[in-house]
Amino acid sequence: MKVSYAPCVTDDDFAKTSLFLLERKYDLHPSFTTLQMVALIYSYITHGTIFRGVLPDGRTISAAAYYQGTPERDFVDRDIALIDVAILDRPYRGTRSFLYGLRQLIDSIRCRHPEVQEVRFAALSTNDYLCKLYSKFATFVYYREGSAGEESVFSANITRLGDILTRYRRV
Repeated sequence: MKVSYAPCVTDDDFAKTSLFLLERKYDLHPSFTTLQMVALIYSYITHGTIFRGVLPDGRTISAAAYYQGTPERDFVDRDIALIDVAILDRPYRGTRSFLYGLRQLIDSIRCRHPEVQEVRFAALSTNDYLCKLYSKFATFVYYREGSAGEESVFSANITRLGDILTRYRRV
């Protein structure tokens, strides 16, 4: 399966990826409302970057979003990329897909924003799976209040993370 990953640029990219995110809002949290997802998408379109994975037939199968800087600091900390949304369609979920998609996202951040030195990941603190996954390659740094409850934030040096992902290229 060949998946192409790239940031959303065109109105068509944003439209298809926004629909993908809206249809899968409950993958973020069961209490997530349509209005919350629309507000989140708008925030990423205006202040961040939405990154999508597309099959050769044009179907969007994944979406991730990040900010350069953090909303808590009004995006002035430009040396940080904060990834707090990542959704992969259920039939495509797995270690290989996760690693490949994350590597593409990190490579894109490094290319588009060379000043970024640190990547942060946010997950609901109640999501044991994501918290354990992020702790395998990033260090817990703090808790924050998110729209669906308390979130755990993890941090990794972007160069070190890129090196780790490169080592798993064959996975």
